[in-house]
Amino acid sequence: MNHPTNTRLQPQRAAAQGGFTLIELVVVMGILSGFLVMLVQLVGIGLRLFSEGELGQALADRSSQAQRVISEELRTLRGGVSGRDRDVCDDRLLVQSLPVGLPPRPEANASQVQVLRGSVHLPPDRELALLEAKITADILREQPDIKPSELSALLAARQQTEPLRGLGNLLLVPWRQADADDAILELRAAWFLPCQRIDLERDRSVDPFEVLVPGSPELPSTVVFAHTEPLLKDLLHVEFAFWSQRTQGWNRTSGSASGGAGPERIWDSARGGWLTDAASGGEWAFDRGAASRNDTTDDIQPHAILVLCVIAQPADLAPEGLLGLGLEADGTELTLLAGDRFPGAADGGWVKVRGEWMHYDALAGDTLRGLRRGQRSTKAIDHPAGVRVHVGRTVEFVIPIPHAKDDWNG
Repeated sequence: MNHPTNTRLQPQRAAAQGGFTLIELVVVMGILSGFLVMLVQLVGIGLRLFSEGELGQALADRSSQAQRVISEELRTLRGGVSGRDRDVCDDRLLVQSLPVGLPPRPEANASQVQVLRGSVHLPPDRELALLEAKITADILREQPDIKPSELSALLAARQQTEPLRGLGNLLLVPWRQADADDAILELRAAWFLPCQRIDLERDRSVDPFEVLVPGSPELPSTVVFAHTEPLLKDLLHVEFAFWSQRTQGWNRTSGSASGGAGPERIWDSARGGWLTDAASGGEWAFDRGAASRNDTTDDIQPHAILVLCVIAQPADLAPEGLLGLGLEADGTELTLLAGDRFPGAADGGWVKVRGEWMHYDALAGDTLRGLRRGQRSTKAIDHPAGVRVHVGRTVEFVIPIPHAKDDWNG
């Protein structure tokens, strides 16, 4: 029996069997879009975590390097365990708080750094290099027209007569790093033989450890810079604190003035009347005047040195933060660009903008609130919008100084 065919239903069946409806396509596209968004977010999170891991490792490596380099130098300080070799080299440690760059006429309340000069034990290779440079300079001063072959022969002959004593002097001075943000510092260093003099002019020389204030006409800043070399670069801060017989803790709030329960920020082991006012590098409670300078029984040395060093983030990476609005010298709030990406702690921390350190109490959105300006011996200044806001990586470590010279006389 033949049944008639419903030809009106055939096109609809063919259409249903041959593709998706518009609603189905929209649903599928929505699902795919959701998966793509999730995939992009996951990739973005992975890349950010990878970048943060690389940055963290780079900062950790540089922090370890800074700790190793500074420790190696400060561990060579001669702590004055005995009076041996006093006729050769004094066991003096002198730390002053002086303006950055050691200008001859610093501005009022200028930002300051600690300049350290100290007697050290010299390793043989360093002492040999210093002796060679000194003897060469002496020969050229005596015989300016000497031939190179004669110079080499005379140098070798004089080197044979110079014994290695293992004694010398160290100069450490933080300096603004060239071709960098004003916030970036380098730690420069120089090593000298005992009583070594350096030339200032044609007929004038000076022992850099006999000058009261580096940067003064006696020892111009250009000479200091020329005789030092970068020991560490890309720093935001380097600071020393010294444990005296009166110190009760490293907490800086326990005694801000010299001679209190907190650590000392300046030091003169000879107590020779040098640290008596701000112009000379600070007022030191243990200073006894010029009569103490040559009294070796009157010397005092710190028990230990606390080093605080802040390592800057690599300059080729995106800034940790940017100033969203200009900040005046008396401002108490700092506005960031994209505060959600700022790595600083939400409950307070340290930031450096150009040459000024600030402490904030809280991060709220794009705003750092409760600013305390001009911290860490820096000057509060105006800052334009768009400059970098630095956080860096902080490392602290203590270096013990063996000695037998406390303030026995009270």
